[in-house]
Amino acid sequence: QFVLGPKSTRALRASNVTELIFNGGGTGKPAKNMSATLVFSNIPEPDGRRRLRIETEEVSFTRSVRLNRKGDPISSYSINQNPCTATEMRRILAEAGLRGDGYNIVLQGDVTNLATMTPHKRRGILEEVAGVTAYDEEIRKANNQKKKVENSIETIDIFEEDQKKRLKDLEKEREQALKFKDLKDDLDKSKIILQQSRFKNKVDELKLLGDERSRYIDEKEAISSELSISAKKVNEFDEEMVKVSNSLEEILGGDAKDILDSIKEFEILIESGSDRIGDQEKKIILAKQEITISKKELIRAEKAREDAEKNLTKARKAVSDAEECLKNADIKEKEARKAIQSGDKHGRDLNRKLGQATESENIAQSKYAKSQLNYDRAEQLCQIASDKLADLESEYESAILDRDDQELLGEDLQEALPSVDRASLAEELRKIQKQDTLLCGDRDKSEAKLRDAERELEKARARQEAKSSRPGSASTIAALSKLRQSGDISGILGTLGELATPKDPSHESALAHALGNGLRSIVVKDDNVASQCISWLSKNGGGRATFLPLNKLIINRPQGRTLLVARNPGIIGFVHDLLDYDEEIETAIKYAGRNTLIVENMNIARKNMGGVRMVTVDGSVIESSGAMTGGSKISNDQLSFGGGGSISNLDKYERAVDEAILIYSTVDTALKELRSNEQLLRAQIHGLDDSDHSVKLRNWKADMERSQRLVKDVSNKLKEAKKEYDNLNSERQILFKACEDNLILLEQCKKERVNCAENLQNHTPDHLSEILRNAEITRTEAERSRLAYDAEIHTGKHTLELLKTRVDEISRQILLQEEIIKSSEMEIDNLTRSIKNADSELIELKAKSSQFDEEQQILHDRRDVILEERASLRAHVAKLSQDRQTLSSRVEELNSQIKQKGIIVNQMAEELKDSQIALPSGDIQLPTMSEAEKSVQGLERRLSHLGDVNMLAIEQYDIAVERIADLISDGKLLRERKEHLIMIAEQLENERKTRLLSVFSHVNNNFSRVYEILQPSGSGSLKLENMKNPFEGGLEMACVPPGKSHNTRRTALSGGEKSMAALALIFAIQDYEPSPFYYFDEVDQNLDPFNSERIATLCRMRSQRAQFIMVTLRKVSLTLADHHIGITHAGDGCSRRITDFDRAAALQLGEDLEAEEKARVASEAEKAAMPELPVAENMPRTPEPLGTPKSLGGLVNRAGIENKDEKIVVNGLDSLRDRTDELSDEIQQKENIKVIQEVEELMISPEED
Repeated sequence: QFVLGPKSTRALRASNVTELIFNGGGTGKPAKNMSATLVFSNIPEPDGRRRLRIETEEVSFTRSVRLNRKGDPISSYSINQNPCTATEMRRILAEAGLRGDGYNIVLQGDVTNLATMTPHKRRGILEEVAGVTAYDEEIRKANNQKKKVENSIETIDIFEEDQKKRLKDLEKEREQALKFKDLKDDLDKSKIILQQSRFKNKVDELKLLGDERSRYIDEKEAISSELSISAKKVNEFDEEMVKVSNSLEEILGGDAKDILDSIKEFEILIESGSDRIGDQEKKIILAKQEITISKKELIRAEKAREDAEKNLTKARKAVSDAEECLKNADIKEKEARKAIQSGDKHGRDLNRKLGQATESENIAQSKYAKSQLNYDRAEQLCQIASDKLADLESEYESAILDRDDQELLGEDLQEALPSVDRASLAEELRKIQKQDTLLCGDRDKSEAKLRDAERELEKARARQEAKSSRPGSASTIAALSKLRQSGDISGILGTLGELATPKDPSHESALAHALGNGLRSIVVKDDNVASQCISWLSKNGGGRATFLPLNKLIINRPQGRTLLVARNPGIIGFVHDLLDYDEEIETAIKYAGRNTLIVENMNIARKNMGGVRMVTVDGSVIESSGAMTGGSKISNDQLSFGGGGSISNLDKYERAVDEAILIYSTVDTALKELRSNEQLLRAQIHGLDDSDHSVKLRNWKADMERSQRLVKDVSNKLKEAKKEYDNLNSERQILFKACEDNLILLEQCKKERVNCAENLQNHTPDHLSEILRNAEITRTEAERSRLAYDAEIHTGKHTLELLKTRVDEISRQILLQEEIIKSSEMEIDNLTRSIKNADSELIELKAKSSQFDEEQQILHDRRDVILEERASLRAHVAKLSQDRQTLSSRVEELNSQIKQKGIIVNQMAEELKDSQIALPSGDIQLPTMSEAEKSVQGLERRLSHLGDVNMLAIEQYDIAVERIADLISDGKLLRERKEHLIMIAEQLENERKTRLLSVFSHVNNNFSRVYEILQPSGSGSLKLENMKNPFEGGLEMACVPPGKSHNTRRTALSGGEKSMAALALIFAIQDYEPSPFYYFDEVDQNLDPFNSERIATLCRMRSQRAQFIMVTLRKVSLTLADHHIGITHAGDGCSRRITDFDRAAALQLGEDLEAEEKARVASEAEKAAMPELPVAENMPRTPEPLGTPKSLGGLVNRAGIENKDEKIVVNGLDSLRDRTDELSDEIQQKENIKVIQEVEELMISPEED
């Protein structure tokens, strides 16, 4: 095996090649190399062909292993002392049927493994012998490629369908895009025409405004003259009205006035009474309708109740009959049981079991009846709730319809609403009066607020003047800020408060107190700027200020004590480290900070005080001298960042004054406008007639409110009904489940009782069994009837209670409606009497009022005339005054409009020129502006109706068409490839199956022949578990040793019998694939002497045509061998070989040899007669896989498709290591051959010289 090349060095009992080299045996010297040689006889066969394709009588194959300097093994190979590679040597050996892992070499354990392995593994051996494993890789490649092709086809189909859908969408979008483009061009032209029309329209408007202004001025002068005349007439009417009123007061006394008031009261009473009678009559009609409906329902409910009572009576009678039958059945059953009880013990036990089963059935029956009753009750309640829900839904729909009708009526009323009515105008007048009162109050408040703001401003100015002498005062800082902004003095950077900001807002108060008045110090670039500022302040009386010139400031570094304290816990840091500022003013910041430390609280400051200036977070200051300053915050003049110390309140007060003035002027203007509107509204009210539309609107609002309230009430009831129905339905389902469970339990108990009864009947005499059987049948029928009628009784009772409740409810509704009718009729009678009495009283009062004299009537008529004429005249005067005011306002507006229009016309002309649009001449015919706008709006509307238009759709449409064509083409190509792959896979599968079955048939015949030789009078054969598809089943050895039954299974054979079967299979395979030599390693170790002799004899017979090398300890095998080779240990770690080549072993085998020869001839004849098997080298090959279809392109990754390479199955690290060793050996061998050839060339070259 070492020379032939095993799959792994483990077959040679070594983990690697190095362990094959002699290691010295512990006492000897380790060897550096080792070598083994196999010598084969290569005499030509009768056909002239040599088994080994080398033209020598003997062929030697040598493999050597040596260690290099690093101790790594290096293998070398040679044939007839000529160097070669391992691949070349193994190829020559393989062509002669010689392999390190072939079936001509049988190692220890191979026989046992072959006998005990699974049928599927045994079929694998047959596949290797038949050479069909070469097909597996091609079939796998074809299937994998087909799977990829199918995935690509599926992807292409998806993309094709998606592209076709997209093409439909793009077709519409393309049409829209083309339409949009045309409309856009038309729109641009229309917009140009619109601009020209607008310009021309503005010019025409300007001319018309001038004409209108002239007309309004003429009308205003005419109205002014008419207004003076009307005012005189109003005064005359007022004087005459006073005279008529005085005369009426003299004529009319107290009684006449009382009579007139009484007449008005009775008229109101009669009118309201008539309305109330109509309402009561409506109530009566509705109540009668309800009574009619309730009576019909009452008749139906009474009938249903009578039917329920009849059914209940019938059910009770049926229950009593069933109980009577049960009682009779119990009596008969007890008598039979009593007779049985007197019998044997087994009968008593059966009787007792029957009694227990009957008791269990009764309990289960009662549970089921109770659960059935509860379920029926829940079912009925659920049905009632469902009916109630349906009624409420119908009522809700009616309420919704009524509300919708009222909404439609309201819309009609709103459409019929007059432009103005007295009620709305009166309501508007009340609102205006209310607003007038509020605005008067607001005006007074704003006036007072304005006075207060002016007073506060004066006080602030006084305080400002008082503070102006302090350094860094607000006025000084403001003056310097203005000076900096004006640019008169350059180099003023600003105050420290403006130039620095805290990094942490929570430290702002502490940093402000740490800097103190330094926040108001003004930072300047140099001392020259500071000097100029001081001179300017002294000349202009701007106050005093502290300046920090950056070029002259000197700062002190922190002392040692300060630096030590800064590292202590609770110390936040130096002031200049906690501020954010520009590096330019760092000197000023450090100067103002004075090496001050910010600490967390007073306790920490007290621990570290002394020689260090500190400020706590809350603003307490601890000086280096020990002085401590702190307390509550002063609201006035607080220090803060963002400004120059104390922010001046002067601007705030000035803003307050401006706001107060603005508010006062706004309120005053609004009040004047409101009073003007009030006068117009009063004049409009005087000119109106009353109508009944407001009454209809008021009645509609009441009806609408009632409808909405009804919808809301019914909706709430509907929600409650739905909730109730859901709860009842859930409870019904739970009860139904419990009922089903109890029914199952009852059926089980019944089945158990029936079994007990049958057992008892089978044990008892025939007449008692008949009695029990009849009693059982009677009991079953009676129980079923009682159960059914009990449920019907309970259901009927509940139904009857509900029907009674329903009848009582309907009766109560009828009585209630009758009470409503009765009370309404009484109310109508009372109202009729009241109206009748009021009519009689009204007649009497009108008779009394008619007694007034003619003079009073004349005065009344005259007063009414004066009132009407004066009201009309006042309204006319007010109208004239308003018209004059309107005309004046209109003239002013026209003047303003003419001015504005002129500016607009000029601007439009400039815009048209800028847009390169020609100005329209006077004779050009342009559409009106409305027509032009309508045209533009129409085009814009048509564009907007198109929605979002994809202008790229035109190009995308063409791309999609081309893409679909590519997809169709690639799909066709892939489908052709799929069909081709299916054909290849089927052809490969057929060839593989044909080859396997043909080889199986030949090996099976060989197996049968060999087994008969090894086991005389025995029989054996091979069987495929699945002949139709042999690759889905295993291979089984069906062997019948001598003296065993034909039904004996392989698993029932002894170990020796299994070994004989396995050896028969090995010999059968060897007959199919003959080899020049065979090597058996203790294959007879598990065999008895007889079977060992049979194996040795067979090997002896076969040695006539092949060489057999057999490792054995059996004497019979040693007796039949031609030569003996013994291996022994000498104790020094080296093995010794003892060879006997001179033994004469001419044994006469007789009939066995003839039988073996006949079997061999028959096997060779069968093999020669076998049809020509498919050759693996000629099998159809799977074509190279197609690349990614062009139509998919870059979409493969986005579609989630992964082109995964085929995975290579690696049979563990051992096989990988072995293949690596072999490859390394081949590489090293090639290098060795190259070196030898170079040496030979060097040796030849001197001779040539």
